[in-house]
Amino acid sequence: MKTSGLLLTGAALLALIASCATPKKQMADNLDEVGITCNPEVLVVKSGKIDATITMSFPADYFYDRATLVVTPVLVYEGGQRTGEPTIYQGEKVKANYITIPKSGKLVRKCVSFDYAPGMELCHLELRCVLAYGEKKINIPAIKVADGCNSTYLLAVGSGEMDLKPDGFQLVTEHTTETSIMFDVNSAYVKNNASNNTAISLYKSYIKELEQDERYRITGTEIVAYASPEGGVELNQNLSERRADAAVKTWKKSAGVEADTIAIRSMGQDWDGFQEAMANSDIEDKDLILRVLSMYSDPAVRESEIRNLSFIYDDIKKEVFPGLRRATFVVSAEHTGYSDEELLELAQNQLALLSEPEVLHLASITETLEGKKFYNRLAAERFKSTTGYYNLARIALLEDKKEVAASYLDRCPSDKDALNLRGIIEMRYRNYDKARKFFEEAGTPAARKNLGTLSILEGDYQTAAGLLEGSGSLNEALALILAGNPEKALSIATCGTPRDSYIAAVAAARMGDAERVQSCLAEACKDADYAKRAAKDVEFVDFR
Repeated sequence: MKTSGLLLTGAALLALIASCATPKKQMADNLDEVGITCNPEVLVVKSGKIDATITMSFPADYFYDRATLVVTPVLVYEGGQRTGEPTIYQGEKVKANYITIPKSGKLVRKCVSFDYAPGMELCHLELRCVLAYGEKKINIPAIKVADGCNSTYLLAVGSGEMDLKPDGFQLVTEHTTETSIMFDVNSAYVKNNASNNTAISLYKSYIKELEQDERYRITGTEIVAYASPEGGVELNQNLSERRADAAVKTWKKSAGVEADTIAIRSMGQDWDGFQEAMANSDIEDKDLILRVLSMYSDPAVRESEIRNLSFIYDDIKKEVFPGLRRATFVVSAEHTGYSDEELLELAQNQLALLSEPEVLHLASITETLEGKKFYNRLAAERFKSTTGYYNLARIALLEDKKEVAASYLDRCPSDKDALNLRGIIEMRYRNYDKARKFFEEAGTPAARKNLGTLSILEGDYQTAAGLLEGSGSLNEALALILAGNPEKALSIATCGTPRDSYIAAVAAARMGDAERVQSCLAEACKDADYAKRAAKDVEFVDFR
């Protein structure tokens, strides 16, 4: 039998079959042979972004050498879709600058990112592929690669922790009034001169005024005698004692009363007074004296060193020492201010009588927000109160009026509390870098909590948990969940408020505690907003 010349070898036959294959048959109809995975399989919102990595493993002999494959990631969600940047792959014989897939196959990875928008909790990520060769294009059915999106971090409350400035009001305050009679060097004789007589008269009038004012209660009277630091410790101690005795006798004589109730102290050399007087003086080279005082504590050494500075010692004797040779009459008293009830009554028609702390206190005890605005504004305008401006800024932030808050902060110094408020403003504008700088500069406990919240919003959950540790806030519980410690989170978040219950339900879900999930969700879903969220939340997909 004669063999036909049309008979082909096995290799030649395979080649012929391959040559007859079309891109559709080779690629479009066999797309399931391409290994496609997405990491994560359930998408996650982090710092306002949904990021994922798509891996495609093209097997050998899959990619048609003259074809291109356009792969477009699309996020489909309630109310719309977001289209990512397409990636184009090409066969070995395509003359273009796309990603070449050789005959031997290839593994490729593509990172995709989408800005989060409400409604994306119920979403899926799909790949839409278009195969092209020659003039032909084939749309390949979409391939779903991820389903659902976790948005738990959005449970963080980012309004910010804000301290209220104290109003400075004290119901009972301590008052001390004093006046002094003066002595000559090394003398304990009280001169009958205008200066000393005036001092005694003033002391008498102070006491009389206090006794006649029902809001004052005298708590003590005393005479404190001193000597200038010259002439030795023992000498000056004795001298201050004699001056104290002389002052008491003068008071008895002048007041016409016994002085048994008056306390008497003799202080000897007045080094504290000397240091203060030197610091406030205009004496040239006074810093030398102040340096001696800081270097030596022994009175004798101090006196010796100061005397050695002969070029300024005469100035000290003239300008400083005379004011230290004295006996001081002191009266101490307690003042009881207006009660809350009295302040509220005075506010009706006698506001002009009230001091800055009293007006600010009215702001703190007033229940309505409008009332708080009124009194803080009054304090700011009448007294140029920085506390008033700060509190107005705080109220503006409570109303989410960021620009108004910033304008008030411009009227008060940038102390630590004000810096914290500036950080909150930037955080609400999502200027996270600026916010972080303000919080770090503020350094207050409130600012530390805000740094923790900021770390949640930025996706740094471990740092957030550390910054919020011990705060007992629901943001701390949330940070612990996101950082992988739901057990500890449940010690903070309990079934209480709807938000509390919801966060507890999330923690329980991550622990697989179905019973607790159901009980906490039942409490949380009494709030319509949380009920709506729970119906879409992928945290509970295994518990529905």
